[in-house]
Amino acid sequence: MIGMACRCEYCEMKIMAVKGELPAVCPFCQKSMEYTEYELPEPQPESEKAEQAFKDELQSRSGAVYSPFKLRVRVVLLILLSLTLGLTLIYKIHNVEYFYYQPLVNIYSLSVGIFILTRFILSSFYSAPPDVGYEPTVSVLVACMNEEPSIHRTIDRIYSEGYPAEKLSAICINDGSTDNTLYEMLLAQNKYHELIVVDFEKNKGKRHGMAIGALLAKSEILVYVDSDSFLLDGAVHKVVQGLNDPQVAAVSGHTDVENVAYNTLTKMQDVRYFVSYRVMKAAESIFGAVSCCPGCFSAYRRVCVLNVLDMWLHQKFLGKYATYGDDRGLTNYLLKDYKILYDDEALATTIVPTKWKQYIKQQARWKRSWVREFFFAGRFMWKKHPLAAIAWYLMTLLPFMAPIIMFNALVLQPILTGRSSIFYLSGVFVVTMLWSLYYLEKIGRPYWWSGFVFVVTYIFFFSWQGYYSALTIRYTGWGTR
Repeated sequence: MIGMACRCEYCEMKIMAVKGELPAVCPFCQKSMEYTEYELPEPQPESEKAEQAFKDELQSRSGAVYSPFKLRVRVVLLILLSLTLGLTLIYKIHNVEYFYYQPLVNIYSLSVGIFILTRFILSSFYSAPPDVGYEPTVSVLVACMNEEPSIHRTIDRIYSEGYPAEKLSAICINDGSTDNTLYEMLLAQNKYHELIVVDFEKNKGKRHGMAIGALLAKSEILVYVDSDSFLLDGAVHKVVQGLNDPQVAAVSGHTDVENVAYNTLTKMQDVRYFVSYRVMKAAESIFGAVSCCPGCFSAYRRVCVLNVLDMWLHQKFLGKYATYGDDRGLTNYLLKDYKILYDDEALATTIVPTKWKQYIKQQARWKRSWVREFFFAGRFMWKKHPLAAIAWYLMTLLPFMAPIIMFNALVLQPILTGRSSIFYLSGVFVVTMLWSLYYLEKIGRPYWWSGFVFVVTYIFFFSWQGYYSALTIRYTGWGTR
């Protein structure tokens, strides 16, 4: 199979297609492109076996299937949830009654308690954008580096999830990979002739990959999917429904952990992912103020992205170009003037880190973007709905207070006053039980206990990592590549 490629010598970028038109000039620098033919690789028995083994392994560990309990068990879980909510309220009343004994701790505990309770209450009123039969043209964009094991399956899921073929296109961007990612993309292109492959000969960063996809696409809607994320059936159709409203610029889909059963770390992330989506994003979505459309799976109105593309692509912080937090950054550029929603019925799964070292580096990168975007989004979030604005500022500021409060409650106060920290710890236990039981009741996977693993690691390590991230904010490396 022969394809046609065009290359920009200045940008060191090649665009490859079997079907469809290639640009006459480079979308980035507007210089003329050089045209050549290229030969697509043919599938080899070894590569087919490796791909099938990878699929089988993921299928055996998949977090895609929910296992809801029978009615009787759900009733018991709902009673336990209600009791846990009641206990949380009792602890907050205690914070008021004994306010002057530890005012700093009590202010923090009250703020955290109110924030968490309102998230659960608001999310109970959430409903997904209705299916109105909206079917615009869609381009699914995947930008990646060194994702040889998973990229082929990601592409397979794009073309098999069920969206009308005549309205669907896909663009995959190889961002200077040093493994066989490009080869796997071209293997997929041999199977799906409509696929466009972009090859950055040198690493430019995910933001440039996302940008070239937006510039090359000709569709109304852009759906960004990570190279280790997999769309479930009907995901694209569902995620675009919220964009039927012209005031909406983007919609976050719902992503679960694909390799959930791998180890304790992946189980912990599954609980965290579910609560962050189904509680936090659901509450934000009520006000059209979802604060981050994750790169795993989110849809954007293309014209809105193009309107902010140059500013976002060349975003700087403290004199350096932003090279991480691309999804949060793009969300904030759009949230300033538009609504951003969440759709819990548009489903995908993603592979999460399986080693603590990789996870720690990922969290440091995410926290740096969280710090950076506070200084950007903080300038306009106060204009949003008051409840959405207050929650956003609390969600951003409280984590910076957490290490000081925890150190005071768990170390200083017991030493200086002899007062036990058992009440503080029991409050943490009740709140953790609240979201762990919520996870268990909603999806039925038996990993609710790993929510406590997250809390313990957060208290002793990850809460402090926010300070490290703030101090290293000018570091521009990805960290996990």
